[in-house]
Amino acid sequence: MSTTASLETAQTQLLRYMSLITIITGTIGNTLNCLIFTRRSLRRNSCSIYFLASSIANFFPIYFGCLTRFLSSFNLNPPSSQMGLYCKIKTFLTYIGLAASTWFIVGACADRYTSSSSTVRIRSFSQVKIARRVVFIISILIILIYFQMNFCFDGTIEAANCYPSSSLCNTFNNFNSLITYSLFPPLLMLILGYMTIRNVRHSQHLRRTNAKDRQLTMMLIIQVICISILSMPISIQKIYSEITLNEIKSTERQAIENFFATFVVLLALMNSSISFYLFTLTGKVFRKELKFLFFSNRRQADIEPSHGTAIAKVTTRKSHVNGN
Repeated sequence: MSTTASLETAQTQLLRYMSLITIITGTIGNTLNCLIFTRRSLRRNSCSIYFLASSIANFFPIYFGCLTRFLSSFNLNPPSSQMGLYCKIKTFLTYIGLAASTWFIVGACADRYTSSSSTVRIRSFSQVKIARRVVFIISILIILIYFQMNFCFDGTIEAANCYPSSSLCNTFNNFNSLITYSLFPPLLMLILGYMTIRNVRHSQHLRRTNAKDRQLTMMLIIQVICISILSMPISIQKIYSEITLNEIKSTERQAIENFFATFVVLLALMNSSISFYLFTLTGKVFRKELKFLFFSNRRQADIEPSHGTAIAKVTTRKSHVNGN
């Protein structure tokens, strides 16, 4: 078997199994995230608003990025007459989900920085109502920024990815992706994370901060590290693609580049599925709410029969006394 054929086979297996794992883990994890961050004890925390918004946004890349790639590994694609519309919708919804989820985490980093500040005025920005406004503004801006994809993508598919209709669109989208998703937001996260850690070390205010806020901050820092690691390869691929855009490439080199492009996109899509598992490993408050989510109904069911039995016993005792 030639190198090109081997890479194409490996690419198909990669699409099939990595996508399937991301779909399953992402669906379960983000659903549980939504249930946990809407619980009364967490929904009043501004950082939880960003985590909830990010979890909701993650469903877009899971179903429009991973599910479509999983189906394509079995050659389940729409007819050629609908490929243009398919690529526009698929690419637009995948990227607004990825970008929005990432920027919501940037918002969470900014929220943790402000909440850890020793200045009262700066700490006043860490509020639920402000978090909701920021989530709304980010959502609108991301939709407007990526709306051009409805005009730039016409159904050209390579490596299971839809490609822009012109070199100008390709260049614009590569730089747009670097600025709004894979490179600039992780850098902002790392900068804000460093500033938050510095505040924690030097601020007397943080000694009075409750354990829930400290654990949410730790959960956020771990997620930022993972997002940065998983987003870095796609940034490298975008930059390499621009540098070698006008080079004449052999069939084997194109196969290698297609395989790498598929791999880095799937890595980036994994960001949409890992947050729940990171939160479970790093956040005691998150694990506590997860236990309550599964066992509170059972406890309630155990309490109610006991309560009913106690009432029945009291009623029986009163009847016996009255009978006497």
